[in-house]
Amino acid sequence: MPVRRSPFRQSLLVRLSMMFALGGLLVVAILLIGNRVLEDAKQRLEDTVIRQVQPLAATHRLQTRSNELRTLELELPTVRDVFALPQYAERMQVEIEAMTAELTPFLAVLASSRPDDARRLERHWASYRGDLQEVIRLAGKMDLAAAEAITSTRTRTAHAAISSILRELVGATEQAATEAYRQARDEQQRQQRFFLILSLGGFLFLAAGLVIFARSLSRRLRTVRDAATRLAAGEHRAPIAISGNDEISDLGQAFNAMQEIVVSRERSLRAAQEELEDRVAQRTQALATANARLWMLSQAVEQNPIGVLIASADRSVEYANAAYVRVTGRPADARLASSLPEAADPERSREVDAAFRAALLAARDWDGERRSRRPDGSEYWEHVRLVAMRTEQGRPEHLLLMREDITERRTQEEKVAYQAYYDGLTALPNRTLALDRLQQATGRATREGTMCAVMFIDLDNFKQINDTLGHVAGDELLCQASVRLRSVIRAEDTVARLGGDEFLIILGVAQASDADAVATKIIQAFAPPFQIEGREFAASPSIGVSLFPDDGNDPSVLLRNADLAMYEAKDAGRNTFRFFNQKIHDDSVARMEMERELRGALERGELQVHFQPLVAARDGRLVGAEALLRWTHPLLGRVPPDRFIPIAEQSGLIVSIGNWVLDQACTHAARWREACGGEFVIAVNVSPRQFATPGLVDTIRACVERHAIPRNQLEIEVTEGLLIRNPGEVREAMLALEAIGVTVALDDFGTGYSSLSYLRAFPFHTIKIDRSFIRDLSEDAEDCALVVAAIRMARALGLRVVAEGVETEVQSRFLTLQESDVLQGYLFGPPIPPEDFVADWVHNPTRKAFSS
Repeated sequence: MPVRRSPFRQSLLVRLSMMFALGGLLVVAILLIGNRVLEDAKQRLEDTVIRQVQPLAATHRLQTRSNELRTLELELPTVRDVFALPQYAERMQVEIEAMTAELTPFLAVLASSRPDDARRLERHWASYRGDLQEVIRLAGKMDLAAAEAITSTRTRTAHAAISSILRELVGATEQAATEAYRQARDEQQRQQRFFLILSLGGFLFLAAGLVIFARSLSRRLRTVRDAATRLAAGEHRAPIAISGNDEISDLGQAFNAMQEIVVSRERSLRAAQEELEDRVAQRTQALATANARLWMLSQAVEQNPIGVLIASADRSVEYANAAYVRVTGRPADARLASSLPEAADPERSREVDAAFRAALLAARDWDGERRSRRPDGSEYWEHVRLVAMRTEQGRPEHLLLMREDITERRTQEEKVAYQAYYDGLTALPNRTLALDRLQQATGRATREGTMCAVMFIDLDNFKQINDTLGHVAGDELLCQASVRLRSVIRAEDTVARLGGDEFLIILGVAQASDADAVATKIIQAFAPPFQIEGREFAASPSIGVSLFPDDGNDPSVLLRNADLAMYEAKDAGRNTFRFFNQKIHDDSVARMEMERELRGALERGELQVHFQPLVAARDGRLVGAEALLRWTHPLLGRVPPDRFIPIAEQSGLIVSIGNWVLDQACTHAARWREACGGEFVIAVNVSPRQFATPGLVDTIRACVERHAIPRNQLEIEVTEGLLIRNPGEVREAMLALEAIGVTVALDDFGTGYSSLSYLRAFPFHTIKIDRSFIRDLSEDAEDCALVVAAIRMARALGLRVVAEGVETEVQSRFLTLQESDVLQGYLFGPPIPPEDFVADWVHNPTRKAFSS
């Protein structure tokens, strides 16, 4: 490493001289600064004494003249000598003028610092001077009695006031002088401390400079010493780096030059020694490697599970390992035969044997697989490989024959192939194989000019059976269903399981009516109940049919269209079939487009929560509201709830949207409670998809706690269809809601299964009679009887009754007479935005929509 040298050379003597010179200059500067500081302090102290003593002396002089005037004033009335009296009067006049002359500048100075005292002193002096002039005048008239009266009364008071003011001024002046003197002394002491600190700092700075210089010098000398020690010990010998351009840097350069010569010679000796040692080590290693490689290769061949046979160019066997005997089941022959052992399947092995024989005779490489038979009769799959080992001139010198037992691998491959293309439960073709066969079927139909039918089948009620009895029973149902499906089709047609409870049938048909007939047979085949675990269960099929080429040319399109037709069959009531048509496609596209728009509706602010009032039947007072979701699209306009809510339910969007509706409902309910007297029930619909989502109860609890509304004033509405899907899980969720105080209402009561067992099995608090029964109350006696029975039954069970769809006063009066608790409908008002609800109802909670 090169030495860093300064462009200016300074010897150590010059540096030390400069250091001491700078130190002397620093001491002189400190002494000069200290002398200046002390002189300034002395001058300030003298100025302070002078400024404070002069006002004090002036005050004392004024007191003296005031006292002399008072003495003359008192002596004047006692003078009996007529000739001496004018002299006393003249003397008093002189003193008055002298007092006035001396007091005038004093008052001017006093007015700047103590204006009130200056005005008082001036006022009393004017009064005193006037009285003295009066005394002088009366003395001139020889009216000594009157003069004595003035001196004993009026002048006495004025003189006392002047003396008092002057004494106050003397005291204040003395106090100010003392304080000014103390401050001057303090300032002088601060100056002295500053001088001491400055002196100490200067000396510390000088000492620090000397220490730094000494450390730098010591460090550079230590660097040379340490490098010399390492050189002597044979350790790291990098060039030393000493900064500067003086005698020590010259020493470092000389040391580096010496070290470079020593290292160079040592390196040459070491290189020669290493070269010699490397040659010996290489020869030794080459020999050891050759021996190890030879041993390793021999062990690898001997322990290899693959049978290895080595023969000379004339096919004389020179070596065969143990695995060769184990694979073939026979000892190696003395001469390599031109044919392989007996084949387990001679017909299929004929080409393999011929290729092996040709390669052996031509001494060229070859490999292949065949099914062989050992002498004991056992069959096995083997992989045979022939390798010709040649000399550098390309002449064959040895033949290497390798035989590997691949029976386990082939078995596993066949098993994997089966699993890849067949369903493990029903042994039917799976989706992959079904799509391949569909591709073949459409190709065959194209060549023959016929048609191909694709049937997408979904089992109705499968989920109920699977959830009720468990997956074992569900698997048994799928197996029995696959048997029934196979029983109604021809051998050349395909039945496949796509997954879950979905099956696919591929038919070659001449016309659409053939597919119609097969679909009818399938429905008939599923008519008898299934026997599972000693019980009978009904599971009907919903079938969607698409035809090639009418409904698509691509297998994926045919499968998609059959799937759409299957959903059409489910919507038609299940246990039926539907052929794909353009309307189904258009409806599907419309649903997809609406789902796409719905996905961003919440973020775009297109969704709103409207509120429909719930009023007490007995007095029409507002007791709550039902939160209802509305969607206003910028292009589609107001989308009816029955169009977008099913799509939100199917796509799963209903979970996030439902949580948002719940939060909005609780937000407004918290604001409206006080205006409604604290009693305000907010009803929120919860979909089956929300109930199936984990954490629903926690979400409701958190929402209620966040908005601080009483839990019994939140009512969750569910439909009867929810109760039959997962009754156990639904009941647990409803019990959890009841445990935290949230009530549950059965919505649309009477339109679903209307089983009384549901009302007993589930913890409902409210039933809502569907609007379809309320609408025809005044005209349909059966609806009237059903409504009365529902109210009586709810009363007997201790449930609250809400009547939906009340639109006339006749309906309202009838329901009130039948003791319905709450009424809801357009008679009271439609669902409206929250701001309109506040104006129409919250600010007027006792408003009535009908006359009593």
